[in-house]
Amino acid sequence: MKKVTTMKKLLICLFVSFFLIPPGFAQKDNIPWKNLFNGMDLKGWKMVGDKGVAYVQDGEIICHRKLNTMEHTFVTSAKKYGNFILETDFKIDSPGYSAGVLIRCIDANPHIDTCKVRLYGYQVKIDQSARSWTGGIFDDYGGTWKWMYDLSDNEKARKAFRLGEWNTFRIEAIGNNIKVWLNDVPATNLISNKYRKGYIGLKIHALKPDGKGEDLLIHFRNIRIITKRPELYRKPMELKTKTAE
Repeated sequence: MKKVTTMKKLLICLFVSFFLIPPGFAQKDNIPWKNLFNGMDLKGWKMVGDKGVAYVQDGEIICHRKLNTMEHTFVTSAKKYGNFILETDFKIDSPGYSAGVLIRCIDANPHIDTCKVRLYGYQVKIDQSARSWTGGIFDDYGGTWKWMYDLSDNEKARKAFRLGEWNTFRIEAIGNNIKVWLNDVPATNLISNKYRKGYIGLKIHALKPDGKGEDLLIHFRNIRIITKRPELYRKPMELKTKTAE
């Protein structure tokens, strides 16, 4: 009789585990990550603009600015992505390097724009200014040049960035909801319909003739993505949503 009771309990536990545990947790060991960067070269990526410097070294994509560049340069994925979860590690060795990761970015309209190199999209900022809004979202070009989601009321996220050490972005872009974590700290929970599908890009800022910082570097590694049913692998987000056009 005890054996029967034990078997019933086991069957009930298996039933609960299979049907009631959310898919993102039930399939924790089978998450369909795909590497976007092979650690050896820029295969699967392309340069947008011809003056920024990007190369692969020691399993990292290393980007730095170049003097006398009036426009930004980008290292972008060859493919476009709509709904996905993206993770990447990044490191800045010295203060003063402002950069970002663009998602869903699209090519500009050459009949409207005067710049030769321009992409529109959500830029997840790596912000080296005193305000420390790394993990916030900026509308890169797009006719607005504005913060869509800043970290002015998120002190915990503002303190999450570590200069000179590896940091990690987790970016969930599913439907019109963009969520960002910086080193596992919730940073952004944006609702926006402006960009729905586009490239993933690493931004290299312009550097005018009087600028300093040509020797400052930003490093990226472990760039990976989930595109197969990413909604199954969403993380709980404690921040309230904010809506931006």
